[in-house]
Amino acid sequence: RTQATGVDALELNFSCPHGLPERRMGSAMGEDPELLEEVTSWVMEVARVPVWAKLTPNVTRIEPAARAALRAGATGISAINTIRSVIGINLNTLRPEPTVDGRSTPGGYSGLAVRPIALRMTMEVGQTLAAEFPKRSLSGIGGIETGRHAAEFILCGADTVQICTGVMKHGYGLVRRLREELLAFMDQHGFETVDEFKGRSLPYFTSHSELADRHAAQKAARSQQVAARDSAPEAPTVDDQWSADRFVEQSQALAER
Repeated sequence: RTQATGVDALELNFSCPHGLPERRMGSAMGEDPELLEEVTSWVMEVARVPVWAKLTPNVTRIEPAARAALRAGATGISAINTIRSVIGINLNTLRPEPTVDGRSTPGGYSGLAVRPIALRMTMEVGQTLAAEFPKRSLSGIGGIETGRHAAEFILCGADTVQICTGVMKHGYGLVRRLREELLAFMDQHGFETVDEFKGRSLPYFTSHSELADRHAAQKAARSQQVAARDSAPEAPTVDDQWSADRFVEQSQALAER
């Protein structure tokens, strides 16, 4: 029925904390890869337009949900939706906020504060797509308000980016400014197209153990450099320090000062 209206694509909401998760809807679906895969497969049986599965960040690892949607045939992944949160407690009334007739429930937190989490999960999905589903696409979402923010998501593997809270705060003019800033970033690095820098940062993400090994190797290399420098002949500073037996080494040391 939705396709009959003429839409260009579909985005499946497996991720909204406001989507009645207590009834296994919204974010509850995105937390269950088996359920997510089943529902995505229903859509793909009849879809004639591209379909993205929008994933929830309210999971320990986002990759299993991404794989489930892609196994079911989804064109790509959108990540992330909002983060399930409690914004505060009113210390006068002792009630959680915001309230409806004195009651509340955790809701979705968005905006600039979620960007580091969104970047991490975009990177993880980007790595999964690059390794296992190279022809699928990724739309990055979460706290994007500048062209440089958009560039960060693309560098982590996103093909496109989406903005909601930023436009709510700043109006549609934000999109024009974002476009100009993204083009300025591309000019800075000599990129002609988005594809030229999509995923460029992914190879530089590694494990904690590899970082520790790299740090140890750098420390050892610095120690060797210091030892070599300490054992090298000292460069002469006055005439009577020159030695007939060591003047070649002393000359080299002087040249390297």
